[in-house]
Amino acid sequence: MAKSSRQQQLRSVLTRDRLIQATLDEIFEVGYHAATTQEIAVRASVSRGALLHHFPMRADIVLAAMEALLEDGTRQIKAVASELQDGKVSLGDFVEFLWRLFSGRFFYLSLEMITEARNDASLRERMIPVVKRFHDALDEIWLAFCDPQRRAPRQARIILNLTVCLMRGMGVQTVLRPEPGYYREMIESWKAMLPHIIDGAAGDIMFAKPVVKESR
Repeated sequence: MAKSSRQQQLRSVLTRDRLIQATLDEIFEVGYHAATTQEIAVRASVSRGALLHHFPMRADIVLAAMEALLEDGTRQIKAVASELQDGKVSLGDFVEFLWRLFSGRFFYLSLEMITEARNDASLRERMIPVVKRFHDALDEIWLAFCDPQRRAPRQARIILNLTVCLMRGMGVQTVLRPEPGYYREMIESWKAMLPHIIDGAAGDIMFAKPVVKESR
């Protein structure tokens, strides 16, 4: 491949990346519906023609941005997994990582997309497999915290999903209740409780098989 052709391809990739990042910045600043392709092009410092070359429709660039956002979140999770294997991350550290993830830019951007996907079948269809990869990466880490002799994979995933739903719910609540101390109390309480769910009596009670009463 000629040098000029490689340079052109590199410029094209860099332009596409700039447009995607500009889209995320624009949505984060003004919201999903107010984000326009014109402002995205200005923010990325490219011409409108260059934007249309890479993304002919507004939906194309929005979907690409959402995919990039969740893939970045997946990379962050896998980086934490690597630190876990090296013994650098504790259970409490992982809970703190989840809270940072679900109470900052990543979460607010994904919330914009999730809300829109509720009434946009095309967006929802494209998001589902990307979200699945994100949660699969979470599952891989969480299983490492649970002794398979103590908690079956299904039980480990339930504990993970309880934790994620707690963090996500608190993240939503921060929009109208910006009180860090309020959330810190719940995070510390959950961190104290988790070991007893993963490897203690609380988990045994949670996953105990229900007693089936004999019919008379």
